[in-house]
Amino acid sequence: MSESRVYDPFVFGDIWQKKMNAYDGELDKASKETLVNIKSGRSFLGAGSSSHDLSVVGRHAPILFTLKGMDEMLESVKFHNCLTHMTKETIDASKYIAEVTLAMIYNLEVENTLIERAKFYGEEVKAELEKAVALKDKPANVALSTLGTHSHVHGALASTIYLLLNYHDDFNTLLEVNLEAGGDVSARAMVAGMVVGARYGFEKIRPNWIEELKEYERLNSLIK
Repeated sequence: MSESRVYDPFVFGDIWQKKMNAYDGELDKASKETLVNIKSGRSFLGAGSSSHDLSVVGRHAPILFTLKGMDEMLESVKFHNCLTHMTKETIDASKYIAEVTLAMIYNLEVENTLIERAKFYGEEVKAELEKAVALKDKPANVALSTLGTHSHVHGALASTIYLLLNYHDDFNTLLEVNLEAGGDVSARAMVAGMVVGARYGFEKIRPNWIEELKEYERLNSLIK
């Protein structure tokens, strides 16, 4: 993303590669595989890993809240996704959640939007939605353990949809229930936070412990 409010996959890919090569922390499997692919000569549009992890779906917020126009946004989401995750499941899930999130900016109803938009993003997304709806009225511990708490889109997307269906208007409870379920807690929280934040605003998803974060002041300045 640049000051001109345009997402250029080559510019972003170059920045991402340089920062990841300089990063001395733990890299996830998708990032490692992508860096190897880039080093072997693949372009930023074809270097993405074979990962099916949901985490990439929650990384598109800067695109969603900056770009104008559905076509431009979804195309940019696809390119952003493909940099590290070159799989149909993650691309479909990303575009689905992107459209749902954009709809939330216009104060549309959460459950109806989740159900209606799932029809347009492939059989995997549709199946994940149907599983979540079928277990909507089940206790969280039962539903989430059945749907799946791992990182794979298959299961993780359904679990995230379940959380949104039941707790979209109470984000603190959503976080607590999500945490108690275990597994890839952060991926589900990122995706749910994007949708809830768009629907109700930053203050609605602002947990009381956020100021205790190590980089709170820096993160807060970036948000504003």
